Amino acid sequence: MRQCVCGSLKKSMVLSLLFLLFGVSIRAENRLSEVPRDVSLHPAVSAFFHSNDRFVQDVIIPSIERERKHDVHIQVVSEHGVAFERCRVFAELQSHEFLFGHCNLATEKSVRKRKQLNDIFHFTCPENLTKWKNYAPRFGEYDFSKIDAMVDYCGNHGIGVEWHFLSGYHPEWLASVGSDAEKAAIQLKNSRIVLHRYQGAVNFFQVFNEDWHTHIQRAKVYSDQTSYFSKLRQEFPDVELGVCDCWSFNKENRLPSVIELTARYPGIDFVSMHAHKPRRLWASPKEMIDTFDQYKNSKVKIHITEFGIIKGEIEGGYRSGQWTDAKLAEYFVQVAATSFSHPAVRVLNLWANYEKFTGNQLFSEGGEPTSQYEALRSLLSDKLVTRVVGETDHQGACVFDGFDGQYKLSLRTESGQNITMDVNAGHRQTYIKIIVSEDESTARVVIEQEER
Repeated sequence: MRQCVCGSLKKSMVLSLLFLLFGVSIRAENRLSEVPRDVSLHPAVSAFFHSNDRFVQDVIIPSIERERKHDVHIQVVSEHGVAFERCRVFAELQSHEFLFGHCNLATEKSVRKRKQLNDIFHFTCPENLTKWKNYAPRFGEYDFSKIDAMVDYCGNHGIGVEWHFLSGYHPEWLASVGSDAEKAAIQLKNSRIVLHRYQGAVNFFQVFNEDWHTHIQRAKVYSDQTSYFSKLRQEFPDVELGVCDCWSFNKENRLPSVIELTARYPGIDFVSMHAHKPRRLWASPKEMIDTFDQYKNSKVKIHITEFGIIKGEIEGGYRSGQWTDAKLAEYFVQVAATSFSHPAVRVLNLWANYEKFTGNQLFSEGGEPTSQYEALRSLLSDKLVTRVVGETDHQGACVFDGFDGQYKLSLRTESGQNITMDVNAGHRQTYIKIIVSEDESTARVVIEQEER
């Protein structure tokens, strides 16, 4: 897969996008060095990565390195193919390809809290805003203004969005519609209206929620779900469609089999699990991996969209005692790191703090970050990071091992020109060829990525 991006000189105007048609960059051996950082990890992060649980040491941590990192090869040359030797290269991860999120990321009213959430998260599955009842006040009328504002905000801040959910919760006026057949037609029409409006702006769409594993009347689907899903799949072939329900990490509530899921929903792209029942469960890392493993070689991705804990007596047998802020911080790190380690999982989205999820407080009443927030910030900003620096060799080449994601790449040529660019290094080997113009006033870039 080939894509082209442009570097921007700090002293010059934004450059035009140019596509180049030539082969893959050379495989570099000159490795960049990690930038030393004088930071102390949160105790919850240290506790997990130095855990006495052999499963963490033998499975989780190696899997993070194997599944979420890859080599990024860079070559800097002139327009005539002459290598730029001793060119200083600095690369810093800006955001993971894996989607770490929070349901209030784009809807938090406090400017300060929203900023703090945006500092560590870059994805949102909204709690209520995108539910049918909230944008269809009367039959035949729609008010998408709040959703439009959220989608614009997310687009401007690099935040991914999952729609929660197309078929419900029903607006109150639906109850007055005569037959189930009429309700079904209106329900399907609503899904089509939303998809036509937001395809391209929203990353993922849950079609159904809480009407398979659990059954909630306000989420009821009034027609055959397979037929409903298949119609949307056929009409919107390029949209990522999935289903959501109250699946979790304990044996009674685990995800359905891939065969069962794909038979019921042909062409499904993802399955979203709430992961918040039992409300006080501390699942072990192995129980989590056992939940994910059947999807390991499937094309269907797992999204964890409503993760949350209510305080009280810890359940599950892996740990015991009362939920405290310190224990919550440990568990939140475990869930984030374990989910991140598994190739079938794509999303981890924290749910809101209200009466059902008293353990999800990321801020105190005074607005200060809690231990849960600080632990997640330390994990994502201090532990799971890539910051490397070095110089190109005689071939103008270098390489680094980095987490999959979006990078800020900075170059400084021997003549002193500074070039910066944003590049995407996805879940594969990546080759970046940077072609610097003769007067070093412009640069153009080709990126090639090889599937593993």
